[in-house]
Amino acid sequence: MKGLEFAIIRYGSIWNDPAFNVAVPNPATAHQPRTESVFSEFPASFILIRHPEAGYILYDVGDFPDGEDGIPRPDYWKEYFQPRMEREDYVDRILPRHGIELSDISCIILSHMHYDHAGGIKFFKGTKAAQNVYVPREDFAYACLSALTNDEERKTTSPYWRSVVTAGGITYHLLEEDVELFPGVRLFLMSGHTPAVAVLLLEAENGNYLFPNDACSCRLNYGPPTRPTTILYDSLGYEKSVRRLRRLEREYQAKLIFFA
Repeated sequence: MKGLEFAIIRYGSIWNDPAFNVAVPNPATAHQPRTESVFSEFPASFILIRHPEAGYILYDVGDFPDGEDGIPRPDYWKEYFQPRMEREDYVDRILPRHGIELSDISCIILSHMHYDHAGGIKFFKGTKAAQNVYVPREDFAYACLSALTNDEERKTTSPYWRSVVTAGGITYHLLEEDVELFPGVRLFLMSGHTPAVAVLLLEAENGNYLFPNDACSCRLNYGPPTRPTTILYDSLGYEKSVRRLRRLEREYQAKLIFFA
């Protein structure tokens, strides 16, 4: 679509064992009976879209600074998934460095409600974008069930956090099926990593781009052969989603862009 542009904005990184990203990435064998896990860096990103009709759109909003709203990060996620980012890297400050204010954003698409994709929604209370937040219905329902049945967020091992799900001043529009949200901005709902991840296809002026997000977060997951993540809701759904991504890649002659 003429005038549709995007930028991938990296706001830091998350360090964790690669075994969380790819199942058994370094297996022991008969000839190598001992292997080693290494705490590794994975980029943390979201996408800024400039649409000729809809204005500025965010696809995911990243994380939220530990304790800034008085709620500390859960102990499990501090230990196993360590964020390494400066305060200036979060969405509320990194966008102004690119000349864009939060008030300039017209719409937010959340791929799913995990804290590292949706936590930054807390910054948008009182903005125009807060009234136009799109998220898959199945994932949002599961996020509510998971987060609201945890009595104390600090002790949770779930990536769905109560403080994110209950962030005030947000109007969610729940996606029940694949949709062309705006001309040239398509969303495909895929299960596996969660009940539904909104995969983004942009039909930009210079070509088509497919962002699997955590439906298939890296080339090692994509294969072939498919190697799933270990943070998994539905293993069969994950395999099905990867096959569908391959079909979409061919159908739209799209370039795949992985976040990790």
